[in-house]
Formats: sequence, C-alpha cells, structure tokens
Amino acid sequence: MVNRTRFGCHVRVAAVAALSVAILIPARAYAQGADNGAESSEEATIEALQGEIAALKSEYEARIEKLEQRVSELETGQQGGAEAKAAQPEAQAPSEEQAAAALRAAAAAAAASGEAGTAGQMEVAEEAEPTYGKARNLSAANPEVSFTGDILGTAGRGGDFNAREFELNLQSQLDPFSLGKVTISMSPDEGASLEEGYVIYHGLPGGLSLYGGKFRQQFGVLNRWHGHALPQVDYPLVIQSYFGEEGLDQTGVGLDWLLPHAFADANELTIEVTDSENDIFGGGSGTFPAVLAHFKNYWDLSPATYLELGLSGVVGKPKGAYATSVYGTDFTIHWAPPNRDKYREVTWRSELMRSEREDELGVQQQAWGGYSYLEGLVHRNLYAGMRVDHVEDPLTPSDVTWGVFPYLTWWQSEFVRLRAEYGHVHHDFLDQSEDRFTFQMTFAAGPHKHDTY
Repeated sequence: MVNRTRFGCHVRVAAVAALSVAILIPARAYAQGADNGAESSEEATIEALQGEIAALKSEYEARIEKLEQRVSELETGQQGGAEAKAAQPEAQAPSEEQAAAALRAAAAAAAASGEAGTAGQMEVAEEAEPTYGKARNLSAANPEVSFTGDILGTAGRGGDFNAREFELNLQSQLDPFSLGKVTISMSPDEGASLEEGYVIYHGLPGGLSLYGGKFRQQFGVLNRWHGHALPQVDYPLVIQSYFGEEGLDQTGVGLDWLLPHAFADANELTIEVTDSENDIFGGGSGTFPAVLAHFKNYWDLSPATYLELGLSGVVGKPKGAYATSVYGTDFTIHWAPPNRDKYREVTWRSELMRSEREDELGVQQQAWGGYSYLEGLVHRNLYAGMRVDHVEDPLTPSDVTWGVFPYLTWWQSEFVRLRAEYGHVHHDFLDQSEDRFTFQMTFAAGPHKHDTY
C-alpha cells in the first residue's frame, strides 16, 4: 500500500514548489520589465506575468491530479506493483532547503531563457528598424503642385467671356533652411509667363527671413495677392493706375524682420531691393534699383477682433528723369466671433496712396488715390460687400476717376468660388461712365488654394 503520509509530503512539496516558482518567476520577470521599461509598458508586463502564473497553476494542478489517480490505481488492485515498490528502499523526501534550491535554479534557467528570447527579439527589431537620412525619399523630393483657374463673363459694353488666367503653382521645401515657390501664369492674351519664382530662407536668427527671385512686392495689402485670390474681381483702381494693371512685381531680394514687441502685438518690417522693370521706374532701364519698405503693425483688440495698420513706400529712378516714388498707408479691421466664424464675419479694409512722378514734359506731378471696402458674411459661405475707389491720374492729377463695386461671393467649397459683381466707373475729365456686370468663377486644385499671404 502506498504511504499516504509520504504522498501527502510529496504533494506539499509540489505545492510549495509551485508557489515558489509562481513567486520567483513573476518577481524576476517584473525586474526584467523594469530594466527594459523603454520597450514595453507597465500594463503589458503585468498582463504577461498574470498569464505565466495562470499557466503554472494549471500545469501543477494537472500533475497533482495525475499523482492522485496513480495512488488510486495502486490501492485498487495493482498489488504486484505495490509489493515491488514496497521492496525497494524508500526514497528519501527532499528537504525544504533542497526544494528551494531546485526552484531557484529552475527560476534562474527560465529567466535566462526569457532574457535570451528578449535579446533575440531586440536584435531582430534592430535589424528590421529602418534607417533615416541615408537616402532621400523620392516622393518627398517631388514639389507640391497646385492649379488655379480664373474665368470671367461680362455683360455691358464689349461684354464677352474670357479665360482670364490659369496658374500653375509649384512649391517645395528644398532643404531644412529654404523653401522654393514658382508660379507660372497662362492666359490667351499673353501666353505663358513667370509671375513669381523665388527662394525664401526662413527661420533665420532674430526673426529674419530672406528671399530672392521674382515676386509680387509687399506694398500695402492687396498688391501682394494673386488676381484669383482678390476679394473683388480686379485690383483697386489706384493700384492699377500707379503700378499697372497687374500691380507691382519685380525681381530682386527681400528681407522680412519680425521685430520684438514694441507698441503692438506684432510688428514686421519688410525691405525689398529690386530691378526697375516696372514701367513707372523705366521698364528695366532705371539707373538705380527700386527700394521698397513696408512696416506692418498688428493688434488683437479682442478674441473676435484684430486691427492691422501698415505704412509703405517705394522709390526708383527712371533713366534721365527725377525719382519716382509712391507712398501708402493701409488699414484693416476684421471681426469674427469665436466658434461662429462660419456664420458671422466682417472685414473693413482701406488704403490711401500718393504718387510722385515726372510727366512727359519733365514736370513732377503729385497725385492721390485710394479705396475702401466693407465685406460681411451674410449666410454660410455667402459674402456681400462693396468697394469704393477714387484715384487721380499720376501724370494728370486733374483727371479723376471714381468707381463703386457692389458684389456677392459664394464659396461653393474651398476649391470653387463664384462671384457676381456690378461696377460703375466714372471719369470726371471726360465726363464718361462705364457700367459692367461681371460673373467670375475661380477654381483650385492642390494643396495651395487661393493664397492671400
């Protein structure tokens, strides 16, 4: 017969062994998880330990069940086996010290095996981890491409349809220090031409940015915008009269300096030195480069309102003539209540300019001009506004032109915009008026929509 006392001893030893392993292995695993905390979170380690404890518990319960089944078989009839086993010398039960030593050895072996497996997994992960900086991603090297279209339909004297302009815009971060921009303009009347193409070095020390190439110059506010991005169909009359129909854009270098806080929330100074390719400076024949300065000041009046004031001036010298200069000041106030800017928004912008230019007889003429417009969001995506213009001819100041331009603009989406504008223009010198109704459709594709800088 099997000695139940001896069997109970074995069972207790097995239970002690199971409990010790259940304590030692989680402790070792927890220490290992602490050493490698950068590789796994604490929650994942605890879940893994709980799984190991449950597996060990199931294994030792199965072993005890087999031992009990064996004892039962021996007691019920396998006498020969029992007598043979009784004839053998009794095996001495291991002491608690021996059991603990065996458990420590088993735990150390299991821990070593786990560390080896973790090290192997780390080696595989390190081998599989991609390296950066050794080869440039080809897709990242491609420039961002955008395309815009500006189509007009006019009714009135000489009304027709006109695909006024299409623009291909390319932009790419050349390296960590510079950004390149190119805008190619295409129109049925003028063909393809380079409207802008420059490189800007941003993030220079002291809040500086440096750029060079062909660009629209920072005189006032609207001169910087492309035609398809304007709040009305055309540039204000004063910009067209003093700089030309397309505004002021020349080739040279520029510097933007975000000044330390002075008397406003933000102050920015722009200096540009360009060739004299604009007609008012001699069409490229000027003896000196044209120099432009623009000083912008910005205030947050409230969470819903901001105010912006600017001063501008550009000076150039046509060949064989006095210096030509244009000065200006601009004013913008914008209101859009927080969390309601999709339904309520108002913008009031005005600009006053003074031109000093030599006429054909060599007489220095001084002329004034300006515009002011008010625009509001009257319904979601629907804007209503009106612009008023007044300008003296730069060569014949007595010739005054004024105009009124009410309009409606509907943003179908950020990609498509529709506008209807009525324009009444009166020339005092000739005592003539022009009335025109214009329907405008602009569309854009790509990451850069209607840039307003």
